[in-house]
Formats: sequence, C-alpha cells, structure tokens
Amino acid sequence: MRKYKLRIVWILVTMLFGVAQAEELPTIKIGIVAPVTGKSSEDMGTSIVGGAKVFLEDINQIGGILGRKVELVIRDDQAKPDRGVAVSKELVDVEKVVAVVGFGNSGVALPSSKIMQDAKIPLIISGATAAAITQSFMPPAYPTSYVFRVAPSDALQPIVMLNDLIDRRKINNIALIHDESPYGILGKRSVLEELARRKIKAVDVESFKTGDQDLTVQLQRAKDSGAQAIVMYCLHVDAAVIVKTAQKLHMNVPIVGPWTISHQTFSDNLGSSAEGVRTTVTFIENELNFRTNEFATAYKRINKVSRIPSAMAAAQTYDALRLLTLAIYKANSTDGTKIQAALENLDNRTTSTVISRYFKPFSPLDHEAISLNMILMGEIHNGKVVYAYKEDANENLIVRTKK
Repeated sequence: MRKYKLRIVWILVTMLFGVAQAEELPTIKIGIVAPVTGKSSEDMGTSIVGGAKVFLEDINQIGGILGRKVELVIRDDQAKPDRGVAVSKELVDVEKVVAVVGFGNSGVALPSSKIMQDAKIPLIISGATAAAITQSFMPPAYPTSYVFRVAPSDALQPIVMLNDLIDRRKINNIALIHDESPYGILGKRSVLEELARRKIKAVDVESFKTGDQDLTVQLQRAKDSGAQAIVMYCLHVDAAVIVKTAQKLHMNVPIVGPWTISHQTFSDNLGSSAEGVRTTVTFIENELNFRTNEFATAYKRINKVSRIPSAMAAAQTYDALRLLTLAIYKANSTDGTKIQAALENLDNRTTSTVISRYFKPFSPLDHEAISLNMILMGEIHNGKVVYAYKEDANENLIVRTKK
C-alpha cells in the first residue's frame, strides 16, 4: 500500500512539474484561417474557429504539446483571396506559426496554400474541397508537398452524389447548375467527369454568378430539358435560391448538393422547403454515438452556442489539429520539414478524433485523409441533417476508416 501511495505521489508531482514547465516554455503557435465574416461563408468560418477552440481546451488541459502550451493565432480571411494571402504571409513571417489549419473557400485556399508551400510550413485544409488544392503541390510539380486536407475532395463528392441518384434512385436524366466561382467551376468539372465515366451526359448544364437572386431562366431550361434530378455546386445561400426557384416552377425532382448544403443557414433560409434535399457529409451530429455527442456538447459549451453552424467544418478542423499534434509528437520537433515528414508517416491509429480513427491518413503521394467510403449522404429533415439511408444510421457506431 505504501509503495502504491508513493507511486501516486510521484505521478502527481511529475504531472505538476510538466504543467509548470509548459507554462515556462514558449507557446507552440498554430495558425487558424477561416472566413469568419465572409459573405455566404460565415457558417464555415465560425465553425472552423469553434472546432479549433474545442481542441485548444482539450490539448492544454493535458499540458500542451512537447511540454509547451498551444496558442491559436486566428485570422479572418473574409472569403477573399487577397485577404487570405495577406494573413497567410502574416502568420508565416510575423507570427512564426509552426503550422496552419483551416480555410473554408477553395478560391481563397488555392493562392494561400502557395504561401505555406514556399515557406515549408505544413497546412491542413479543413474546409475547402477543390481537388486542385492538394493536387497542385504534389510530385512532380513539387518534390515535397506541405499541403494536406481533412475534408472531402471534390474529386470524391460527385461520386457519392451520383451513386445516390443513378445507382440507388435509378435516375439518369440529370441537370447540373453551378456558380461561376472557382469552387463552382471546379465542382462542375468533377461532376461532368464522373458522368462521362458512367457514359451519361447531363441533360442540361447551367451557371450563374454568385449572389444572383433570379435563377428562373436557368431552372426553366433545366425543366424543359426533361431533368429528373438536379445536382447543385455552389455555396448554401445560392443553393437556397435554386431550391426556391425549382419549387416556384413546380419542378418537384430530387435535389442534391455538396457538403455546403449541410450548413445550418441553408435550412434556416428555406424552412420546410429544405425538406428532402440531400448533401454529402463526413459528420452528422448523433446523440447515440458517444464520441460525436461528446464533441458536439463540448463545442456548444466552449463557444456558448446552442447549435453548430457547420458541424462538418468544426469536426474536420478538430481532427486536423489532432493529426497535427500526433505529427509534432512523432517528429519531436516544431520544425516544418520534420512535421511534414511525420504527417506522411502517421502509423498509430488515433483514439481522440471525431470523424474517424485515422490510420496512415497521409502518404508522400496522397495528402487526402478522407476517402470515398468515409463520405455519406445526408438529408435535410425538420431543419437538421440526418442520415439519408437507414443502413448508414444503423451503422453510426462503426468508425469508417480510410481505404
């Protein structure tokens, strides 16, 4: 008994010493970039920051990383590419961050990623989904890429959407409507490539400028083409206009879209009109799943809110920071080059992440942590995102890992 008590005392002393040591050492600075005030992107931005704050509380409660407290250096890119580049340079040159996590918009992430790549500072994208973001920096273009992602690539989301429409609902006459931003244009390309792979041609392809409030002409053409379903590629605010216009034209067909449709503002803007619209998701709040529920509860407590504006953006950011932590431990260093190499060689299954129990999420030729089997179809029901298929709901306790 005496030996046991001495052991407990020794553990407590060691822990207290570690915490005291962490307070004396300089903090480890990690940059967080998000469109907190960006038009049509606030759900992503506030959720990226909110998810990062959950991580910060968790990690600093156990003394930080390598005996040093973690400090988040948060910057608002306002959903503007030039602003994204400016804050990226500030994080690298002035704040001297060891890594960066975030970015919600593909048009902002694309030029901003180049800043981190050139500075050899690891970047883990947790929101923006354009396939080109990670592809642009892979070999042979660059011998070593510093750009990683924990979010579903637009190379994969169209596969999931078309699996739903074509394979499961047996619909081939599909119209595509997209915005003319880099996100919408790259998304359109991915959808058309997947349709071509299936030897199917879209019955109609329409585009619009971000923020357009009258899409009657585009939706009427889609209706006249005989479309039996609509695929959208745009942000959630514009998606709400598409849904409203389709209903005004009595175009009662299935409508699916990418992960942006899962943002709470989409349902808020549409009310009951959002019922049945489907979206690709990696994360759904579920009170039956302990880890999911624990994360959602912590998010609401720490951020003093009653709901998560973009649950996916929050969860993906949390997981990205957890993977970054493991890489810093593995590298035993805050040097960017060593962290990058460690990220490509994470070979211990994670236990504290939310979306997955990641095992070898990255490799030198693959910087995408989310694989096809980890993306599900969600459906708007009573203002919330739920599983579109019962079998997915029944399997909610099964952790999907990368294949």
